[in-house]
Amino acid sequence: MKKLATLFVFAVLATQTQAQTQDPRVWLDTDYGPIIVELDPGAAPVTVENFLKYTDDGFYDGTVFHRVVEDFVIQGGGFEDGIVFKEPTYDPIENEADNGLLNTRGTISMARSSDPASATSQFFINTVDNDNLDPNSESAGYAVFGEVVFGLENVDKIAALNTSSLNTQYGTLRDYPRSSPTIRRAVRTNGFPLMPDHSGSWYDPQTDGVGFNIEIADDNAGNGPIANVYWYNFDEQRQFWLVGSTPFDYGATEVTVELFSHPADEEGTGFQNPPESNFSSYGTLTLSFSDCTSGTVAYDMPGYGNGEIAIARLSQPDDYNCGG
Repeated sequence: MKKLATLFVFAVLATQTQAQTQDPRVWLDTDYGPIIVELDPGAAPVTVENFLKYTDDGFYDGTVFHRVVEDFVIQGGGFEDGIVFKEPTYDPIENEADNGLLNTRGTISMARSSDPASATSQFFINTVDNDNLDPNSESAGYAVFGEVVFGLENVDKIAALNTSSLNTQYGTLRDYPRSSPTIRRAVRTNGFPLMPDHSGSWYDPQTDGVGFNIEIADDNAGNGPIANVYWYNFDEQRQFWLVGSTPFDYGATEVTVELFSHPADEEGTGFQNPPESNFSSYGTLTLSFSDCTSGTVAYDMPGYGNGEIAIARLSQPDDYNCGG
């Protein structure tokens, strides 16, 4: 176990469901896709509190996964791009490895040195079952404090990157990826955050004539994210279209879009206006998603009243993988 004890010396050799019962979730918005981890404060209260403090402080924003070992772990939380060490801002925490949670594939654990009570900001995600990292007679183990609930395939993408060993001012960094995968932002999320994967066509399975084209993206000027929504309803043999667009913050689990009636004079399309709308605001539509394949829209509109529609995916962008 002596070898294992040196694996996590900061990777440096020299130095509620969305219900009330849901545990806290953190969205790691990486340039290899979203990774959502659900934390377990019941099993690891000190560790979860520590991780959330760093998250809420924005500490992880712009950091990289600096240690990548395929069929083992990906490790982050300690370096920014350009191999710049990021000094921890809180004291080391106690080791909660003996909490019944195991270092199985997809779990998130705290990185540390050979001192069991040395963990600060760095963490790792297990890409395989690593029972040798659990507490045993020779080691205090590494504290598991949650698991990946979405984006495990993105963890695997990072784990497959080519790596090398680098001699730096901090010592030798082993298994440093040649293309550093960046955590663009880490934010809490109470549900499932909106992301570009939600772009595409959606429909109401209960009412085939009702559907939505939704795009989550930056605008042409690079500002964003922006939610663009097109509601359509082929009711009584006529086309009824509403459109809307609104900015929102990354990490949001729902966004409300103000809808406007679509002009009737588009070339050859024969759009018809909602009654007495006069091309003005026609109500609101609130988007929320359970995952990349299902969600809801809550509406507040004249002629429809108030309500909620369960929607299912019809299509998705070619550039995105909505896997679990």
